[in-house]
Amino acid sequence: MKWNRNLKKTLFLLVLIVACGSVFSQEYQINSNLGSFSPTDWTRKKVNKQVSWYQLKSGELFAEPQSINVLRINLKKQKYEVSMVYSDSTLVLLSEMANGQNALAAINGTFFDTKNGGSVLFLKVDDEIVTHPNPNAKEFISEAAFVVGDSAHVVEFPKNDWQNWHRNYEDIMVSGPLLVKNGMLVEPDTVVFNTTKHPRSAIGITSDYELLMVAADGRHENKAVGLSIKELGILMQALGCKEAMNLDGGGSTTLWLKMAGVVNYPSDNKKFDHEGARAIANGVVVFRN
Repeated sequence: MKWNRNLKKTLFLLVLIVACGSVFSQEYQINSNLGSFSPTDWTRKKVNKQVSWYQLKSGELFAEPQSINVLRINLKKQKYEVSMVYSDSTLVLLSEMANGQNALAAINGTFFDTKNGGSVLFLKVDDEIVTHPNPNAKEFISEAAFVVGDSAHVVEFPKNDWQNWHRNYEDIMVSGPLLVKNGMLVEPDTVVFNTTKHPRSAIGITSDYELLMVAADGRHENKAVGLSIKELGILMQALGCKEAMNLDGGGSTTLWLKMAGVVNYPSDNKKFDHEGARAIANGVVVFRN
C-alpha cells in the first residue's frame, strides 16, 4: 500500500458521489487512487515494522464528527498469524480473550447471543465447528465470511454448499454485510440496520496482503456519530481493501492493542472513554508466529 496525501481529497469526492446519488463505476474506482492515508489527516504510531496504528486526526468524516481507529498488519512476511477466539457459554471482554492468547491485537467478532453467549452465526476455530450455520439468520448479516487457511481472506459465504466449502479453512467467522468485493464497493440493502449510523467494526484485506482492523465509534454526541454500512464500505475501500466485511457493531465495537489496551471509545458505558467495552462471545486476534 502506498501512503500519500490523497485520502482526504478522495473521501471528499466519494462523499459527494454518494450525496448526489451517483453509482460507483469501475472506471471511477480505478482512477480515484484509493488506498492511501494522509499524514495530515491521520496520526500514525508504528508498533513495529509490520504493524501500524492510525487514528483519524481531523475528528470529522462524511461531514460529521467521527472517531476512527485502524490497525494495519502486514501478513506477507508471515511473522504474524490471524485466528479467532471465542467463549461458548459466558461473555468475556475482548481484552481478556486476547491476553489469554498472548495476542498482539484484536477486534470484536461476529454476532452473538447476548443472554446465553455463543455465536449465532457459523463459527469454526482450529478446524473445529463451534457454531453451525443458522438457517434463520438474516441474509445481510450472514453473507460474508472471514476465513483463514493458507492465507486470510474475506469471501462470500456459500450457505447452500457450506458442508464442502468449510473444509478448505481452519478458521471461519461468518458475518456481514459484505462491504468490498474485488476492490468494488458492494451496494448494501436499504434496511434500517444498514442505513442507521452506529458504532461499526470491520475487517479487510488489501491487495498487498495487509490485514486492516477498523473500529468506527458512535453514539457519542458531538464526538463520534458512527457510520452507516454504506459509509463503512466507502471507508474500507478508500483504505485500500480489495475485500472487506462488517462485523458485529454497536456496543460490541472494540479494538484492542497489547501496547495500549482498548484504543477506541466503546459506547456501552455511555461515556467517551476507553472503559465501556462490552463482554462479547468471540473476536479476531493477531499474534506473532
